[in-house]
Amino acid sequence: MDIIYTEITLLRYYYSETDLFETLEVEHALEEDIDLRFEYKMLVESIQEIPTSKFGPSLSAINNILSYSRQVV
Repeated sequence: MDIIYTEITLLRYYYSETDLFETLEVEHALEEDIDLRFEYKMLVESIQEIPTSKFGPSLSAINNILSYSRQVV
């Protein structure tokens, strides 16, 4: 029986969120299936292109919120 691996499974494998049995299954499938290997390679390349910037409020926004909260109380 052929197992179909979804992008979610490959993502979980990439981020080491699969259990030992599933990890071994995915690794074996990647060795055997050239299409799956290509899909995994594209997924890894896509992940690596995502910017690694952190998102958060500016210091002035935080100060404005704190200032407002002092006025309301």
